[in-house]
Amino acid sequence: QRLCKLVQPGEQVAVLFAGCCPETLQIAAHTEAERVVAVEMNTDAVSCARRSLQLLEKRNPTRASRVEVLEGDMLEVAKTLQQGSFDRVLAPRPKGKTDEEDNALVQQFLGALIPLLKKGGHCHWYDFVADWEFPSCERSRARIQAAASRLSREVTIIRCAAANNKPVAERQYRTVIDFSVS
Repeated sequence: QRLCKLVQPGEQVAVLFAGCCPETLQIAAHTEAERVVAVEMNTDAVSCARRSLQLLEKRNPTRASRVEVLEGDMLEVAKTLQQGSFDRVLAPRPKGKTDEEDNALVQQFLGALIPLLKKGGHCHWYDFVADWEFPSCERSRARIQAAASRLSREVTIIRCAAANNKPVAERQYRTVIDFSVS
């Protein structure tokens, strides 16, 4: 609901790690986004998303026609998308099994998604933080800044907030960090 209020008419939106596409379908159904591209590698989730998209198509073919569901690894699919073409990217990223794997994944994911954003574009980056890191989320902020710096882009952190009120593991929370790029 919050994200739907942020999407402006005519925006190009990418939803990475889209799962069964609840955010994708909400944005398509409740905003005037011009295009919503969902990327997911789980075949079962993509099948579920496509079935839900068929239901939207029956209710509102115009809104459904704005959605494109792409199956594949985000790191590979991102290479096929036009750089600088998205006004907004949602990225509820998966977590690595170890800290080392997680750090590497974060840098790979940010390195692939930041170039997709137009100058002035916004990203809603979903991360994992320990309870003691919240609300400043300094580690997450530093990761975003480092990835942008490597790409010669500047970021402005707009907001850091809990994505929900329940922990995802003991003392671990999901957070959403909104940032813009220039």
